[in-house]
Amino acid sequence: MRLYCPKVQIRLGVLALFALAMQAVAIFAPLGFDDTPKRLLFELSYLVLIFFIAVNLPRAGFVIIGVGVLLNLLPIVANGGLMPVTAENLAKVDLTHRIEGREEGDAIPYSKNVLKAREDIHFYELSDRLTWDNPVFFRLFSVGDIVIAGGLVVILGDLFLPRIQRVSRAELPHA
Repeated sequence: MRLYCPKVQIRLGVLALFALAMQAVAIFAPLGFDDTPKRLLFELSYLVLIFFIAVNLPRAGFVIIGVGVLLNLLPIVANGGLMPVTAENLAKVDLTHRIEGREEGDAIPYSKNVLKAREDIHFYELSDRLTWDNPVFFRLFSVGDIVIAGGLVVILGDLFLPRIQRVSRAELPHA
């Protein structure tokens, strides 16, 4: 057996970067008082991501990420274009200051979220409801986010870990 590093090709990687840039614009750019452009950008960015994933199938990491993206897309589309979150879940990670003065259905500034009451969230189990109280990042996330992270780990393993390859007896050096 010998180790080798396969050449991994990611097709149309610029699409993934474009989709993430669309999401960054939706979160951070001033798009006016109406949140409709923000909602449309998020939905469109997910469509771009799905296309990117489709052209990179059947690689295992992309299959996993694709499942995560679909798990996130379902509550986003079903709840008007943004990922729903409850005030109770925001309180668990001390983020209630982000919704001061906001009403149910309002987009939360500088996030991908929309404020909703628990009973008004379609696909609540797939929404941003999981919490991890830490001071740095990823304090509120969804099942889809966990699946996407798992897919990224698989892709990174694919890129950086060597493979064991069987060598036939005919290829072995003769002493």
